[in-house]
Amino acid sequence: MISVIVTLYNQENTIISALQSLVAQTAQQWECVIVDNASSDASEHQVRSYLIDRRMRYIRLEHHVSIKEAREIGLQNTSGEWIIFVDAADYLKSNALQALYLAVKTYGTKCGAGNYGVVRDGEIKPHSYDPAGKIYQKDVAKGKLSVVTGASIFSREIADQPESWKEHDFAYTDHLILISGEESEPLVEEDNRPWWKKFFN
Repeated sequence: MISVIVTLYNQENTIISALQSLVAQTAQQWECVIVDNASSDASEHQVRSYLIDRRMRYIRLEHHVSIKEAREIGLQNTSGEWIIFVDAADYLKSNALQALYLAVKTYGTKCGAGNYGVVRDGEIKPHSYDPAGKIYQKDVAKGKLSVVTGASIFSREIADQPESWKEHDFAYTDHLILISGEESEPLVEEDNRPWWKKFFN
């Protein structure tokens, strides 16, 4: 089972396409929890029509919290072995869940990632890193892989430990996994300090 955690905050204009893309997945064994981070727009109204699908649940927070806290709440309300974090501005390709799951199963890793595109000025800019295969921890640590929402999958045992993700090998699929909106963000911030500062920290 794959658990998809969608964090939502004042994204009434994008949440519908994000949820539509999830319903259209070729993989059927998933659950989704939508964590509404105290939106003040019509986000809740947009989500309600999708709750007829029993795989989807909606949690509305009374007070705005950090994105990390919102994701932790989502984790506490899911039960899947594999976790995917999705932004409400993201659009998953129909093969996304299947491709990510097959990648981690094929290569026996706790983390997986895939190719994605970012919308900039109305155009999709593809981001491709390595061919399909395993990206070893030493290369992950060197920043040879971007870990972004919607294009990455994690074993539940490490899903809440982003600081540890760079210590693991990643399965990688060259399938285009998602189209990322302007509001998406990396799950792991790049560390651009000089190597000697990283070493002595």
